[in-house]
Amino acid sequence: MNAHLLPPVDPRRLPDGQAVWVEALRARYAALLRSLSGAERALYIQVWRQLARHKSPVVARSFLSVGQNTAQQIFSELNSRSLLWFDNDLHAVLQCPPFSALHTPHEVKAFGWERAFVTSFADIPLTLLIYGPNVWLEAASCCPRSGEKLAFRIQMDEAYRLRWEAPSNEWRVWIPLPGGESPDIYQAFHRLRPRLNAFYTPKDLDTHQQYQGGQAGVVYNLEQALYLGQCLLQAGSSAFV
Repeated sequence: MNAHLLPPVDPRRLPDGQAVWVEALRARYAALLRSLSGAERALYIQVWRQLARHKSPVVARSFLSVGQNTAQQIFSELNSRSLLWFDNDLHAVLQCPPFSALHTPHEVKAFGWERAFVTSFADIPLTLLIYGPNVWLEAASCCPRSGEKLAFRIQMDEAYRLRWEAPSNEWRVWIPLPGGESPDIYQAFHRLRPRLNAFYTPKDLDTHQQYQGGQAGVVYNLEQALYLGQCLLQAGSSAFV
């Protein structure tokens, strides 16, 4: 797929009214990745690989070929663009979406790889950029209300299109609406990642929302959430071409 010629977003595969938002988010994320310099892009991809393989914080001294000072500068720049989370106290990268060194409710496992934590449910398809096409990925999330496990398999083809296998379900994915604090659509989405969760039943979601004070958001079913993830995957491919 040409990263500059992304296919149109299909509104039929999303909740009503979400296509414009998804199109804008995908375009902004792709543009952000295309703006990276060669050195930034190379280090960014290496951080993805390290988090996927080792599930531990990434430090600048790991990149001897780049140099610790240069790596530190690139970390700071990527952190300012919300492409990773660099902790100044620990001097380490703790998250670089879609991968996380911190425990999250979302996990993926590919054959020959360690299990990895994922920053949000919608980011699960993005991990396939590391594992490659035509690889079945075991994915799972934990309902924050009931504790039930939502487990399924996912795969992408060479055109970054998804297919998946999941049991019959009533799973729901909650996409909080941004509060308008950021004019940048990707920055706003990035801040919402920790609150973007999957629920085992609609009742679990309703009960959770009652305890959370009824925050505004949009409910996706599994197919719609994975289509959102496919759109992020298409944008993410900009870093790998």
